[in-house]
Amino acid sequence: MCTSFVYRKENVLVGMNFDNDGKEFKISANVGNDFLVSVRVGNKYFPSIGVNQNGVFVNDSSVDSNGEGKYKRQNDKRWVTTSLVKYIMDNDVEFKDVKDVLEKVDIVNGPKTSTHNLIVDPKGNTCVVEPGRKNIFSGVKNSEWFVVTNFPLSDYEGTTPVNVSGSGSDRYLEVVDKLSKLDNSLTVEKGFEILESVKQDGPEWTTQLSMIYDGKKRKLFYCLQQKFDEIIEYVF
Repeated sequence: MCTSFVYRKENVLVGMNFDNDGKEFKISANVGNDFLVSVRVGNKYFPSIGVNQNGVFVNDSSVDSNGEGKYKRQNDKRWVTTSLVKYIMDNDVEFKDVKDVLEKVDIVNGPKTSTHNLIVDPKGNTCVVEPGRKNIFSGVKNSEWFVVTNFPLSDYEGTTPVNVSGSGSDRYLEVVDKLSKLDNSLTVEKGFEILESVKQDGPEWTTQLSMIYDGKKRKLFYCLQQKFDEIIEYVF
């Protein structure tokens, strides 16, 4: 379970809480290049969150299943969600490349999982990929912000629905409330305050990584284990 938001007004900030259920994870930060968080499932690490060299942010987080989009063996025209993350990170693609791929490739869930992908370019253009449902494209002119938790956004009309239910709807509404009440522009500091307000403390899910990515300045700020007073800065 995770919480993500995109703020795209006078600046572009992407915020995310990585909420973990006990899996091992590692951070690979290639100085001056990309930033990747991988999660261990079985004996293998799978790409989960990242920002590539072209400034495209992508993540893979849990979503309520509707029974569709189940795992099927991969081929040239069918990928699992983590393969989409890997494609974005390994090939340093731009947003238009992602759109082209999604027109040609069907995205399905990995074995025994139900997840969706949030993809954001440095200008604030977004796409949410929900296997078995649909892909939601949203440009910067559609809304000033965008929030994703763990219920399917494709079940609702509009970019920022307010009457929602399902997993993470409480965190979603909390972030929506804070973003809609901003008096001034969102800063990195205020972004972390929002993330702290929706952190999870278990017993099943615990927030272990929180990050704010500044798309225009190409900087990423993050903290581990809810240490919001110990922010690490990473410059691409």
